[in-house]
Amino acid sequence: MKIGVIGAGGIGGTIGTLWAKAGHDVFFSSRNPEKLSELITGENTQVGTVAEAAKFADVLLLACYYSTIDEAISAAGSLDGKTLIDATNPYLREEGKLHRVPDASSGLELAAKLPNTKVVKAYNTLPTATFANEAHRSEPYAVFYCGNDSEAKAIVSQLITDSGFVGVDTGDLNQVIHQEPGGVLYNHPMPVEQAQKLIRSLI
Repeated sequence: MKIGVIGAGGIGGTIGTLWAKAGHDVFFSSRNPEKLSELITGENTQVGTVAEAAKFADVLLLACYYSTIDEAISAAGSLDGKTLIDATNPYLREEGKLHRVPDASSGLELAAKLPNTKVVKAYNTLPTATFANEAHRSEPYAVFYCGNDSEAKAIVSQLITDSGFVGVDTGDLNQVIHQEPGGVLYNHPMPVEQAQKLIRSLI
């Protein structure tokens, strides 16, 4: 599958590398693509601009800062019809510290801004270190996802498997509150059985 990564820092670089190891064609991008050369690990990885990644890909992972979402989607150009995995969280950095934005949902905001794009929220509930060090465990960790398009969700579920985790569907995008900061699914690594039991209590 052709995958574009917008924002190739900790989460984007790590997840994209896991996909590349699984055999997918991955195009890493950021505002400064010249700084991404270390992510080129073989013929199925390349780096470039956000617009180039968006043109290349069938599926995109958005892993930029909340404050740069508008800039990123503007740089990407048209995303109509594409599947966009939203890994962002509504945090802003002020005076060197991260602050959660009250009453904000980056997933719902992004879907409203891109009504013709298939937005699926995923890869936002666990820290970079977990993705980097805990992929392909004998008891894989759950990666939660939600969205309104069943075909897009099936694609994301498979990509989660390919990256060494197991996808757990939390429902449509209105359920995203559980996955974002302050939600019961946020920043709690858990095996699949525990995750599924918790989901049954929520939806």
